[in-house]
Amino acid sequence: MRAAVFEALAGFARPASAYDVAEAVSQAEGRRIAANSVYRILDLFVAKNLARRVETANAYIANTHPDCRHDCIFLVCDICSQVTHIDDDAITIGVRDAAGGAGFVARRPVIEVRGLCAACAATQDAA
Repeated sequence: MRAAVFEALAGFARPASAYDVAEAVSQAEGRRIAANSVYRILDLFVAKNLARRVETANAYIANTHPDCRHDCIFLVCDICSQVTHIDDDAITIGVRDAAGGAGFVARRPVIEVRGLCAACAATQDAA
């Protein structure tokens, strides 16, 4: 089941909800798969760094470099929902340092920037 969920998740071009993944697995397996089961597997994938959760979209993406332990920054397009992942250690270290300065231990910083991807921005400029 885990392999089927990962395969389905990796097949999405955009972040996918647990319901999207459950539907894809259900179609591939020819039987109904409950979203609750998929949520548990996706949470396991996040814990093992095999997937990332896009918090503002309540969706998941397969981690293309699971050996990397960087804190991720997601750029989320408000029009097409495309998510771009970037690593910038200076920014994420700054977030961790600021949290530490406030007496807070940041276990899993989530940085998401909402805006427009290059394609959607170009479309908006042309309009």
